[in-house]
Amino acid sequence: MDERDEWLTRLRRMRLAWPVRCARSFTPEEMAKLAEGLWPTSLEDRWVVWLDEGQLRAWRGATGECIYEAEISVDESGAGQCRILRVCDDPDMYTRSAADAGELDRFEGVLALLLGRRREAAA
Repeated sequence: MDERDEWLTRLRRMRLAWPVRCARSFTPEEMAKLAEGLWPTSLEDRWVVWLDEGQLRAWRGATGECIYEAEISVDESGAGQCRILRVCDDPDMYTRSAADAGELDRFEGVLALLLGRRREAAA
């Protein structure tokens, strides 16, 4: 079993979701990075992110809880588009931002970790 397969056995599906309108586009290069995923290599790594069969999911590394889930449609060029982001709405698992814009910003912070644009305020 490789490291990715080991992580996949620990990750859980989102139980309760809050939908947020999203207009996030991804270049073909970003889509390739999403498909490779972000797999923790140490306890300090906070997120697991992976695109599988059109579903982009982001889990908290420490708990395995799914916090973000987005359906990504892909066009002929390989570019992707997300129109709805589902955010964990289980207060026992995650404290959602009071405003949708805050959640979109947090999601961008998580994406930045994978897409190579690290930010100081990553979610």
